[in-house]
Amino acid sequence: MGSKGSKPRKPSHSQHLPKVGTATENARLQHDERAAIGDVMGISGATLRIVMILGVIALVGALLGLIIFN
Repeated sequence: MGSKGSKPRKPSHSQHLPKVGTATENARLQHDERAAIGDVMGISGATLRIVMILGVIALVGALLGLIIFN
């Protein structure tokens, strides 16, 4: 048995994870995956968003170019 002054087994800020398959779980998983991709590439946060936006703009521009010039 622990004494009265010992630290608790579970921190007070711990939270249960959402149930599998719910919208909040899916959003959390997507956020974690995007963060992992940024960590692997060495970029994160706002820099990752800027790179992703530029990539989407380049992709849309390439598709429009193919449609217009065909």
